[in-house]
Amino acid sequence: MNYVSRFDELLDLNALHNWPIKKQLTPGDVKSGRLIIPVHDVEHYIMPRLPVDKSEKLSRYRGRIFIDVYDVEREIRYNMELVRKMNGRYSLEEWDQVTLTRNIQAGKGIGMSWVNGVLFFRILSG
Repeated sequence: MNYVSRFDELLDLNALHNWPIKKQLTPGDVKSGRLIIPVHDVEHYIMPRLPVDKSEKLSRYRGRIFIDVYDVEREIRYNMELVRKMNGRYSLEEWDQVTLTRNIQAGKGIGMSWVNGVLFFRILSG
């Protein structure tokens, strides 16, 4: 876990309301240690923004890459593995780094945005 100070102020993501990837957390997302990210969001939003070698590696059967994930509210950067599962779905491994420290419950909404090679996220209110 890596702390990054004031990075969100530069990008003003805390005030950003247009989070391109939105998901309601399931009990599995909270308890399994991995966050399932919709296939469409990974393949149409994240992969086109990755360097070609990482995009190709991830698109392979059971592909996996490490990415930086930044908690906008807590100003914490994590390094997590984005994995293409056997069933073609994508998961963000080591997600329990977030759920255990934030006490996030199923049913909460999460917003994600890919900026400058980092997956930013925040818990959405409402």
